[in-house]
Order: sequence, then C-alpha cells, then structure tokens
Amino acid sequence: MRGGYLTSINLIVLLAAALFAQPQIAYSQEDNLAIKPEVYVDPHQTKIDSLLSFIKPDSPDSVKAKYFYEIAMAAEISDTIQKYALLSLEYCQYTDYSLFANNYYAIAESYHKDEAFKNALLFHQKSIKYSSKLDDSKMMAKTYQRLALVFDDLNDIDSATHYMDKALDISKKINDTILLVDCYRHLGEIYLNKKLFKEAEDYFKRTLGIDSLRKSSHEYGYDLFLLAQSVDEQENSSVREMLTATGYLKKAAGIFEADDSYTRFYVYRIFSSIYIKLAQKTGKTEYADSSYNYHQKAEKYFIKNAPTAEFRKFYYVYVDYMIFYKRYDEARIFMTSLGNSFNNETAPAAYEDYHRRFKEVCLLLGDYKRAYEHSEKQREYGWKNLNDSTMAALSDAKTQQAVTIEKVEREKDMQIHNAEKRQMQIAIFSLIGGLFLISLLVFYISRVLKFKKKANAELTQKNTLLIEQKEEIETQRDHIEQQSKEIRASINYARRIQRALLTPEEAIGKVFPDYFLLYKPCNVVSGDFYWVGQFGDNKVCIIADCTGHGVPGGFMSVLGMTNLNYIVSQDITPDAILNKLREAITHNLRQSEETPEKLTAQVLDGMDAAVYVVNEKTMTLSFAGANTPLVLIRDNKVQVINPDRMPVGIAIDMRPFKTVTMKLRKGDCLYTYSDGFQDQFNYETSIKFQKGRLLDLLLEIHNRTMDEQRELLNLIFKEWRGPAENQTDDVVIMGVRI
Repeated sequence: MRGGYLTSINLIVLLAAALFAQPQIAYSQEDNLAIKPEVYVDPHQTKIDSLLSFIKPDSPDSVKAKYFYEIAMAAEISDTIQKYALLSLEYCQYTDYSLFANNYYAIAESYHKDEAFKNALLFHQKSIKYSSKLDDSKMMAKTYQRLALVFDDLNDIDSATHYMDKALDISKKINDTILLVDCYRHLGEIYLNKKLFKEAEDYFKRTLGIDSLRKSSHEYGYDLFLLAQSVDEQENSSVREMLTATGYLKKAAGIFEADDSYTRFYVYRIFSSIYIKLAQKTGKTEYADSSYNYHQKAEKYFIKNAPTAEFRKFYYVYVDYMIFYKRYDEARIFMTSLGNSFNNETAPAAYEDYHRRFKEVCLLLGDYKRAYEHSEKQREYGWKNLNDSTMAALSDAKTQQAVTIEKVEREKDMQIHNAEKRQMQIAIFSLIGGLFLISLLVFYISRVLKFKKKANAELTQKNTLLIEQKEEIETQRDHIEQQSKEIRASINYARRIQRALLTPEEAIGKVFPDYFLLYKPCNVVSGDFYWVGQFGDNKVCIIADCTGHGVPGGFMSVLGMTNLNYIVSQDITPDAILNKLREAITHNLRQSEETPEKLTAQVLDGMDAAVYVVNEKTMTLSFAGANTPLVLIRDNKVQVINPDRMPVGIAIDMRPFKTVTMKLRKGDCLYTYSDGFQDQFNYETSIKFQKGRLLDLLLEIHNRTMDEQRELLNLIFKEWRGPAENQTDDVVIMGVRI
C-alpha cells in the first residue's frame, strides 16, 4: 500500500472519466452551498511547540535528549523526525542505550517511509546494536521486524524472511503474543508479495487462530481481510474459494464499518474485485452490481489517499465492470485517462499490465490496429520487466502470453460462429418471403456476399497478426530456454570448481583417521565449506557457513577457501586464522568501517566459522569461533565451547578473535557444524530442529562408529526435512574422535 501520488491534473482527468462512465449520480441542493473557510490548526506542530517550551538553554543534557526525542515522536514529516532525533542523540549520555536505540529506530522508520532503503537499513542496524547492549529483547524483535520489511521492499525475500525469523524466535522466547502475531502476519505479507499464496495463507491462518482468542476485534478483522486478499490475488481462484473470501470480508466489514482508517476502504476494494471475478466466472449480474456498489463506497477514499499503484488496481476493477456490461467504448475512454497516471518512475511491470488490459479492450471493440500497438507496448515493457526479474518471473510472463493467444483464438472462433449464425438467419428470412420477395432476396444475397468478403479480409488480417505473435512468443521461449541451459551449465561448472577446492575425504582420513563428514548442499553450489590440513604434529579443522546459499553462498565459499590456503600456510593459531581471514574478506569485498554507505549494502557479506587445532602428541586443543561453537563430548557429557559473537566480515562491533586452549583425553569426540541442520523446518509441523535437540542427538549417538553416526544423522535429517526441495539451508557437520 506504498507508492507515489497522482498529480492534481491527472486526478481531474480521472474524475471526469469516472463521472462519464457511471450510470447516474444525483446531487443535493446542499452541494451548492458555500463553505465558510476555517482556520486549520496542525495538532502535531502544536505539540512540538509545547515540548520546545520545556527546553531551556541551561537545561541538563539528559532533559534536552528526552524532550528532543519526544518531539521527534510527535512529528509527522520525515525531515522533522530526523532533525530532532539527531539533536536528541547529540545530548544523550554514553550509557543511555534506550534513547540511542529508540532515536535510531525513529530515524530508520522515517527513511523507510521515504523509500530511502539503504539509510533505513543502516539506522535499524544501529538500533539493534544498542538494543542488544540494553538487553531489550522486545525492542530487538520489533527492530528485526522492521528490518525484514525494508528487505521485502528491496525485493530480497531471503533476507526478509531471515530477519523476520529472528524476530519470531525472540517473540517465542519472551512469550510475547502481540509480537508473535505481528511476525506471523508480516511473514504472510512477505510471501503474498512474492505470489507464494500457500505459504502466505498458512501464516494468515495462524494469526487468525491466535487473534480469535484475543480481545482485539481489529486485529481479527485485519486477518480476515488478508486471507480474502490472498484469494483475490490468485489468478485461478475457484468460485467456492471466492465465496469463502466474501464471507471473510463480510465479517471484516462489520468490524471496520465505523472506522475511517484505510483498512475499511481496502476491504471494500477487495470486495469489489472478488465480486466482478465472480460475475465473470458465473455470468450473474447481481455479482457485477455488488462489485459496483462496493466500488462506489471506496471511490472517494482512493481518489484522495491511495498510492498510484493501488489507485490503478482500484479502477481496473471498474474497467472489468464496464466490460462485463459490454460498455466497451466507455472502457476505452477510461483506460485512456488512466494512462495519465504514469510517469518516469513507474515500474515496467505496471506499464506492461496497463497495455495488456488496453489491448483486451481494443480486441473487444474490434480495433485490431490499436490492439496490435498495445501488444507491442506490452512486449516492450515485458522485456524491461524481465531484466529486473527472476527466472520465475520469466515463466509467469510466458504463461501470460500463452493465455493471451488462447483468448484471441477463442474470440476469433466466436466471431466466426456469430457470422455463420447471421448468414443462416438471412437465408431463413429469404425463404419465408417466397417468390414475392425474390428481388429482396437478391439484394440480401449481394449484401451477404459483401459482408462475407469483408469478414474474410478481417479474418485474414487477424490470422496474420496471430501468426506473427505466435512466432514472436516462440522466439522468446527459445531464448529463455537457451538462457536457462547456459545458466545451469555455468552453475554446474561452478560446482566442479567448488568441489575441487574442498579437502578430499581421503586427505581428511589421513589427518583424522576416526572421523565422519555430513555435507548436504541446499542447491547445486553451497555456502558451507570445510578445510582440513596437517602441519607437523598440528592438525587443523575449519568449518564455515557463508552468507546465503546457492550461487551467492558459493562465491563466498570459494573466496574463503582460496584465502585459507594462503593464511593457514603462514599461521595455524585459530584466532590468527580468523583475524587474517576477516582482513582478506573485507579487503576483497572493499568493505570499510569508515564508509557507512558500503557498510549498509554489504553488512551481510561474510561468514560464520569454527577453527580448531589438535596436537595428539601433547593432547591439547586450541579453538576460536565466529558465531559457531565447538562441541566436546566426554564421559557422556556435552560441553559447548562458545565462540565470539561476531562474523568473519564487516560488522558494527568488531574485536580481535580469541583462542581457547584445553587438554584432550583419548576418546574425546569433537563436533563442528553450520546452522543448517538445527534451523531445518519439519515438513509436517513447521517446527525447527533446534540446537538443543541436535546436542541431545549427538550425545545419544557419540559412542557409535563414525560411519554409523553419519548415517544416523543423514537419516534423521531426511525424515525431519521430508522431500529434498524442503531443505532451507546448506548443511555440514564434521565429527572427530581423538
């Protein structure tokens, strides 16, 4: 529901078209009465002025910091929020973590509102830093939620779900039902934006179940609205599903009926959209009339307040209403006026959708020349949109083109059928007239021949157009298939390169005779990697988990392994390995603490890692970790050696890594692993495996042979995960017995 607003001129054009297209609007005498001007008092500015009066030149810094923050909270304009939040930060005491966290959060939200997403990311990260120092779990969860929504607006669904999952985990730990519901709802909205409807509906139903037990009718009504919206946005919803959605909307409308918030009018918009789709599927006019009635209820709000993209969605429903009643000329005029809402910042996808809809109106009017022009425009913007989309979007575009051809062919068959029907009627009337109407019969025959000739010419023209469109679509399809083959070949080649850099298992067996390795990439290439080597009596083992998985994670893993080959040859102290690896990565990726803009864009680039060195002659173990622990099992007891809480890469809080040294005993079992196993969701319950369950499992199986341990872990992981496509992250676990 975010986006730019229409200019006044465009609004006037659209309003004029709307008035022209509507059946009849009655005006009361009161509409012509003069309105007396009133002096408008801005309540926000009044509160700001009141708070400013409390700040004196000799006021303590802590008082100034407090009031400047309250002024920022009272402000509505982004520049004002940022101005006073920054002033509050200037007067904050060093230990006032709460004010630091809240001011940074307010600044981030103002940037997010203005769609300055990089700045929003930067200030939310600063807010998280101070929330963690304050140990304010609720504030951290709230900030992780907002950070996820920024990534959603940046079209980065992996990062969005990652941070929303972090917020969800905190909400569960602190047992905060309100935060938990917000996380579920936001996850549903993220998946809905990506057209992943099943996942979206699952989360919306969770929130509905919780809110039905709470005393918050507005939250419950919003859940019903989101479930109906999910049905509306699916192209192939059945009549039964749509009728169920109208049931949701009726309950939601009853809740929001006395509310002037945007939700009430968006309920009306979804009502209007679903009813016109029901009319199209069933042919029932009562559904079309219901669509128009709800359109009327929401029209004033959408003209005044709706973002441009939502404004067009709203009026496309009205165009469908006119088409249903075969008011094709009015639909064409209305589509022309909607074209004035576009500008240089409009996304190619919006242009593509507009020209597709206009083409369909032209086809209904029989204006094939203009239909072809809009088809060309649709194709042009379709290619622009493809350049910024994923391969899934390419598949959607191909499907839409196929639907367009099928629709044109159906229309052609219908026109031929109608022409043949009219010819039969002419022939019947001619026979009834008998001899008395022979002269009239001749006249009609000549007219029929003339009409048939013209119809044949039009059909020939349409066939030519269809053939050209079909050839172009086939060319596009071949191009897409060729690109897909090339991409798959490149990724497979990258996999061979990555596998060549990993330490061979025969070499691992020479260093650690009693070991196992479970390595399960989520995609063709992996973001997890392992590195094993021996230098004299010292045996080195490294497990790392890079940012992301698939191709991005694969690139990071190759970068990590190539740097390790040089670093370990120079120094095998665990903390030195991690410190030098961090220096190499930040240098390779051109990261720097002194450049906040680059920090924002690259804040997630890096890896988590565990490094340990074993000397079986002296029976000593040295360990250093970056967000990744080492697990030691001895005498049937689990000991977790905790890592430093920072990644190998740029971060807000960067310190030198530390090495932990301890004595080993014969029979000790050492385990290092990435978070892919413990973070895997169960395919039936959607519950994560979690760290505690993994530690219990390792304790249960540690006395078995290493080969048996590997097979048991692999079997349990498969049963928990279900089908292979359910795997959410790369998995690597290495076990070593001393």
